[in-house]
Amino acid sequence: MGKIAKRAKHNGGLLVHKNVVMANAITQAGQGLNLAEKRIIFAVIAKMSGKIDSSGFVKLTASEYSATYNIPVDLAYTQLKSASEGLFNRYISLREDDAKGVLVSRFRWLDACKYHDGCGFVIISFSKHVIPYLIDLDEKFTKYKLQQACALRSVYSWRLLELLKQQSNCWLHISIDDLHYAFETPASIRNNFGKLRSKIIEPAVRELTAKDGWRIEWEAQKEGRRVASLLFKFEKAAQRETRGA
Repeated sequence: MGKIAKRAKHNGGLLVHKNVVMANAITQAGQGLNLAEKRIIFAVIAKMSGKIDSSGFVKLTASEYSATYNIPVDLAYTQLKSASEGLFNRYISLREDDAKGVLVSRFRWLDACKYHDGCGFVIISFSKHVIPYLIDLDEKFTKYKLQQACALRSVYSWRLLELLKQQSNCWLHISIDDLHYAFETPASIRNNFGKLRSKIIEPAVRELTAKDGWRIEWEAQKEGRRVASLLFKFEKAAQRETRGA
């Protein structure tokens, strides 16, 4: 176990400093992933570094997963195995405006997913529909260090991180409908802004503040009596220090 832990620390140390890079369309999409599934998918995206070899397959080991997300190796084995069983059936949903309205595209994240029970690793291949949103991007993309999300325990916090990182001007104005779509909030919350605020937005803001050094202020904007959009103003600790220098 000592050798495994040592190897996990080395591999994770490399992986956490890599960038997650994806098209903004993925950032804004309904990603359809629980926390363990998102950890796997986005660790692999970071490992790819915007490129993919001719095989199309990328390998993620339990030791890498353990060190990256700071969890015990035996739990990493369990999560990799459990998540890999459902990953093939996870879909991403994209919305795009066209001349006739809104086009909704829905496709699988993966073409293939293999888990090796004895050795504790997963090998995945992204679907041909997803790959163009992940490689060779030169505009309209979201980029952040995987390390920024490693300590997060909520998918909602991670999704808010991605929406904020999509912006370069330190503010995000998003319609309430687009937020619900990206967060894939349950119907009980979609129809109750109080629950959205108390169960999703405020906990996500607190977690990003505590674990990744964000300063976030936000407000609800109404049209009539209905909350129609949210405005987030934000900065990171490093940005505040730079301005104060």
